[in-house]
Amino acid sequence: MTILAPTEEQKALRSTLRSFFAERWTEEELRAAAGSAHGHDARLWKAMAEDLGLHGLAIPEDLGGGGFTYPDLLVVFEEMGRALVAGPFFASVAMASTLLLALPDRGARERLLPGIAAGERIATVAAVETPASWDATRVTVDATGTGGARTLTGEKLFVLDAEVADVLLVVVRTEHGTGVAEVDTAAPGVRVEPMATVDTTRRQARVVLESAPARLLAPGHDAASAVRRMCDLAGVALAAEQVGGARRVLEMATAYAKTREQFGRPIGGFQAIKHLLADQLVAVESAQAALGHAAHATATGTGLPVAAGVAQTLCSEVFSAAAETNIHVHGGIGFTWEHQAHLYYRRAVSSEVLLGRPRDHRARIAAHLLAPSETA
Repeated sequence: MTILAPTEEQKALRSTLRSFFAERWTEEELRAAAGSAHGHDARLWKAMAEDLGLHGLAIPEDLGGGGFTYPDLLVVFEEMGRALVAGPFFASVAMASTLLLALPDRGARERLLPGIAAGERIATVAAVETPASWDATRVTVDATGTGGARTLTGEKLFVLDAEVADVLLVVVRTEHGTGVAEVDTAAPGVRVEPMATVDTTRRQARVVLESAPARLLAPGHDAASAVRRMCDLAGVALAAEQVGGARRVLEMATAYAKTREQFGRPIGGFQAIKHLLADQLVAVESAQAALGHAAHATATGTGLPVAAGVAQTLCSEVFSAAAETNIHVHGGIGFTWEHQAHLYYRRAVSSEVLLGRPRDHRARIAAHLLAPSETA
């Protein structure tokens, strides 16, 4: 298994982000954003875009971005997962931008990506229906009409940050198979209904479309492969978030075990706690290795579906286990609303099913390994 060693630029980026979020994203600001109407801090969003250029980091320079690589962007997601940053960055950058870059529609990229890169436009992807599935071939929302001008009727579930998005990229069914339609959230026939979920730091919504006007992107093209690529790349970004979060909660649990005393000694001195934390350290390092392999696949384009599936499966389960261990080590205080352990646990549980459950990823891995020539 090949793992990319971090470059000097990536090390510098990580250091900058670590300092930036430590200064600009305190626990108080996190809680305030999570409890606000739209779930994010507009000042932090602006600073991330204007001061650091994070929104367009992996977008080509001729489209308003920084022209960096996807592994560079993964450093951002790992640090954001560590800091538990709330807001539509994942939806707009990991999903919408990636989907636009995967589609053979230069006009759509030139129209939408510069605004996304500047942080002036928020986009999200609406794909999941009932039953919940990220399989692009199973969508039922039809794009009625011909050419680029279409109308959409139906609903999408678990749409990330739809309440604050300016643009929806809706996965639809067309005469050519799977399509992606651009919809203005302010257009007539578009209704966004917030959904109650366990994670208040990542908002989700039900989007109802009633003869909503839409622009079909890449008309005449089956977009199933583009949607699948978006899911793979976004899955690796989510895995990076999960590794960052898992490492942070392990640090929290270890620090507490060193200072909390029972029977006259730190609880970290007890064998049961030692073993618990040691097991989690091994798991987190394994997840980091899986992420490194997936990062390599994003850079080379080789074996991405399997590498992304492995990273998503392992990192999802490791983050959930680490977040639960953190609560157990903290004991009674770890179960309280006042302690931030529950915020990481909520994010872990939500992320574990965000782009499909671990068993769904295992099924895809098996399909690729059994028929690589057909599914790679």
